[in-house]
Amino acid sequence: MNKSLAALNKEFPVLKARFSGRRLVYLDSACTVLKMRGAADAQRENLLRLGGCGGRRSFYSLSAGMEEEFESARRAVADFMGAASPDEVIFAGGVTDAANLLANSFPFTKERDEVVLSPLEHNAVFLPFERLAAAGRVKLKVLPLKGLAPDLDALPRLLGRRTALVCLNHASNIFGGRQEIRRAAAVTRAAGAYLFSDDAQFAPTHGSGAAAEGADACAFSGHKLGAPYCTGALYVRRELMAKLRPWRVGGGTVEGVERDGGYKAKYIGGNRGFEAGVQNYAGAAGLAAAIRRLELAGFGNIRAHVSGLVMDAHDRLSAVKGVRVLGDRAALAEGSLISIVPEKRGFSAQDFALFLDSSVKGLSIAVRSGRHCADLACLASGVKETLRLSYFTYNTPADTETFARALERYLRML
Repeated sequence: MNKSLAALNKEFPVLKARFSGRRLVYLDSACTVLKMRGAADAQRENLLRLGGCGGRRSFYSLSAGMEEEFESARRAVADFMGAASPDEVIFAGGVTDAANLLANSFPFTKERDEVVLSPLEHNAVFLPFERLAAAGRVKLKVLPLKGLAPDLDALPRLLGRRTALVCLNHASNIFGGRQEIRRAAAVTRAAGAYLFSDDAQFAPTHGSGAAAEGADACAFSGHKLGAPYCTGALYVRRELMAKLRPWRVGGGTVEGVERDGGYKAKYIGGNRGFEAGVQNYAGAAGLAAAIRRLELAGFGNIRAHVSGLVMDAHDRLSAVKGVRVLGDRAALAEGSLISIVPEKRGFSAQDFALFLDSSVKGLSIAVRSGRHCADLACLASGVKETLRLSYFTYNTPADTETFARALERYLRML
C-alpha cells in the first residue's frame, strides 16, 4: 500500500475498535464506507460554528457564512461529479432521495411516457418508477441481461418515440464491474430521450461520475465514500433541469406568493427550486471534506488498490470448492466488489454471515448476504442470493485470505 493510502486509512478510527472483543474485518463497503474522522469533524465544526439560520433567508453575517460554506461544498461536489457548473448540482440525501426526486419531477407526457431500466438497477432507482407505473403515469421496459451485464446491443430496439428516460447504473452493487455509460448515452440521445445513471458504486473508487461520460443526470451517495449519512447529490444537465417540475416545494423555492383570483406562487428556477426547506448544511460540509480527502489521496491510487484486491479475491475464491464466483476477472477489476454463490448442499448464506461475525476467533468479519436490494438482477439472472465482498482503501489481501479460510472451515463443517 502506498503512502497516500496509508495516510488516508488513518481517517477511519473504527478500524481500531473491538466488537465484543473481536477485531473488525470490514468487507461491506458497497453498503457503506466506514466514516472519516475529517468528514465528521467538518460536520461537527459546521454545526457548532455556523449552526444558525441558512438558506438565503437572512442577511446577517452568521447566515451569510453558512450559505458561503454550503455553496463551497456544492462547488466541490460539482467538480467531483464532472458537472459543467455548480448550478447543475442539487443536494440530496443520497441516490434514493435523488431518484425519487428525478422520477417525480421528470416531464413525462402522454407522447413520451416510457422508462427503460437496466436489469441491474438497485431498488432505490427501480421502485420510484415502479410506483409511477403502478399509478398509470409511465410504462416500464427492462433491458435483457447478457451474462451478468445489461445487453446494450438490445437497447436501440427498446427505444422508440415514447421513450422518455433510460436508467443505467454505472456499476452494479451485486455483480460488480462497470457499465458503458458513454455508449448508452449516445444511443439514448439519438432516440430523443434522456439517460440517468446511479453512480453510487462507481464514484467512491473512480472519483468521477456518469456526467463526464454523457449522462443527462446522475447521482451518488455520500455514505458510500466516508461522508456523513443522508448526504449526496443529483446532477442534472442544464437543458434537462429547465424542463423538470419540482416535486417537493416549500421554503426557499419561491420568489413570492400573490393574490390573483386566489393565491398563486411564483417558483424559483434552477437547482435552488429543488432544495425545499432547511438543508443539511453540516452534512454538505462533511461531504465536501470527504471528497477533498479522497482527492488528496488520489483516485488513481484508490482505483489501482481496489482493482488489485478484486482480482486477488477472484483468484483466491475461485479455488474454493463448494462456491462459485460470479463474473469475469477482467470485468470485475473495473469495480470494487465480488459476489459468490454457494453450491454445496446445506450452505446458508445468512447462517455463514452470522458465523463470520461470531465464530471466527478474535475476529468479526463483516460481509453482506442476500439480494442486496437488487431484485431486478436476481430475477433476470436466476441468482437467488449472494455473498458479497466489497472493498475500499483500508482493505488488504489479508482480509480476503481471512475470509477465504473461514469459508473453507465452514464448508468442511457442512
